[in-house]
Amino acid sequence: MVLLLALAGCYLGALELAARLLLPHLSQAQHRIAADYRVARSLPRRWPDGSASVLIVGNSLLVDGIDRVDLQRRMPGYHVALYPVEGTLYLDWYFGLRRLFSEGSRPSLVILAVSVRHVLSDSTNGEAFARSMMNMSDLPEVSRAAKLNTMSTGSYFFANLSEWLGTRAWTRDALLEKWLPGAPLLAAHLWTRAAALPVTATHLAAARLQKMQDLCNSYGGGFALLIPPALNAGGTESALVAEAARLRVTVLLPYGPGELPPDAFRDGFHLNSQGAARFTERTAVVLRRAFPFSRTPP
Repeated sequence: MVLLLALAGCYLGALELAARLLLPHLSQAQHRIAADYRVARSLPRRWPDGSASVLIVGNSLLVDGIDRVDLQRRMPGYHVALYPVEGTLYLDWYFGLRRLFSEGSRPSLVILAVSVRHVLSDSTNGEAFARSMMNMSDLPEVSRAAKLNTMSTGSYFFANLSEWLGTRAWTRDALLEKWLPGAPLLAAHLWTRAAALPVTATHLAAARLQKMQDLCNSYGGGFALLIPPALNAGGTESALVAEAARLRVTVLLPYGPGELPPDAFRDGFHLNSQGAARFTERTAVVLRRAFPFSRTPP
């Protein structure tokens, strides 16, 4: 029994060590996420040159939708940092921002770049969220908000402590990325049109955005939702802009649903490089207009 326990401990230790040392080299996405996280948690309110820090967080819609180099070029006087994590939703970022703020991040402005559907979701990014975005002290509140059962809450607890448990999904995705390098080309032909959201859902979405804004305001920063372009026309986005404005929450809609042509999307949901160039250009315009920070003297 002692030998079996020792072997099991060695096995688990090897997995933990491999997850910490090998995954950032195996997965380009994980390497990018780790680098962006280090930048995000150390953001000051203002930089030595007087520029204001702008932190843009989101999911794969942000990864594919914004050219970070071009956005920074179009926003002089702002120091723009992007921190996208694939698979994340509203709850991931609400608790993820709480962790960033607790670690000292102090951006002047936080932009959440997700769709309205993502704002309404009660899900999280699972064990990956628990490991890289959640404070352990927030676990009871996370469990209530995400409606987790006892088993799922326990898995979040252990994933928060273990790199291996927290990155299993990323490891699997990295291996699939190596095994099926043409998967994105196949995915472009498999997308389906999502059902329309009821207009009444905008009240819940606006309330959630107000809660996130209150969180950012409590640490001295502003907040806004940036809605990426959608292929299909709908009325939820415009209704949310109006409802959020009533609560004094800024919602930025650079392109209305259906405004960009189908050839700007690579899979009906994510933008391709041409669509990203157009979205980046207009995002810079609406951001500067909505938040005209003045450069303070160094």
